[in-house]
Amino acid sequence: NLSLLRRLIRTEQLVQEVTQADCEMKTEYALCYCKGKVSPGALAQVRKILAQAKPELLLDSSYFVPWLFPCRFRLFSPVSYTERPAVAAAKLCEGKIIVLVNGSPSAMILPTLFCENFDCLDDYATTAFFSSFLRILKYEAFYLPGAFVCTAVYLPELLPPILLFKIAAAEKATPLPLFAEMVMIILILEIIREAGLRMPQTLGHSVSLVAALIVGDAAIAAGLMSTPVLLVAGITSVAIFITPSLYEPATLLRLLVVLAAGLAGPVGLVSAGLFVLFGLTQVSALGVPYLNDSSFSSDGVIRRNYRVLSRNPFTIWQRRKPE
Repeated sequence: NLSLLRRLIRTEQLVQEVTQADCEMKTEYALCYCKGKVSPGALAQVRKILAQAKPELLLDSSYFVPWLFPCRFRLFSPVSYTERPAVAAAKLCEGKIIVLVNGSPSAMILPTLFCENFDCLDDYATTAFFSSFLRILKYEAFYLPGAFVCTAVYLPELLPPILLFKIAAAEKATPLPLFAEMVMIILILEIIREAGLRMPQTLGHSVSLVAALIVGDAAIAAGLMSTPVLLVAGITSVAIFITPSLYEPATLLRLLVVLAAGLAGPVGLVSAGLFVLFGLTQVSALGVPYLNDSSFSSDGVIRRNYRVLSRNPFTIWQRRKPE
């Protein structure tokens, strides 16, 4: 992993510090950064914390997170992981710190912004307009289930009459309220996903076939679920994989938003959004807020042309210069 980074960043600015962890197996870990771009204070803080950390067993860089960010409960984590050398090299050039552990293919990136969960390295291989469109689509995927429940239950006048009649006819045949159906189908899809991940590969097709029969046909035929709810839940279950780094918090937030929208309507939907926003504002890493103002810069929600980005070099420790 160290050699892969060295092949991509062929300058003297790249520094790779290899140290043994304070554990019984003396596993080596590497602290990678670029001189002149990283914050000296943040680097010294990370170096000190990693030296004082005493994990019982070190198999991955994620084992250092409880020492770097001690907290009992955290929905969002200000770190990210990647197995692509090009992504790690790009983050190093932004002044970030990379932690590698011997034997692990995953690199931990410090610190990480919330908006970076919605972009990827492939965004810079396409046009700025299309990349911006995909990023906005990823943001909208967060609120789709709750928005559907809120609109169908509390704001039906916003739906076309034909669609509204079909939803109403489908709901009359089910014993549960609409938001309860949405919660149930989300939980069922999560169970199916976990079963597909844990089952041997040879049985994966059988699990998919049984899941399709249970969710796609048997549930509707038995009158437990309606077709519109199943369609929206299926779309959101697929859309959530657009941001794999946010899969865990997004899964919990889907349930929160659906419950809030189903119980309190538009007020609950807005309250859930404010709750998520408040939680995001409380997260920071090494003095960098999780909702840094770069989310609204030329490489945040909306991406600008790569030539414009190249004229204004960006590091995580400073604001982007005005164009």
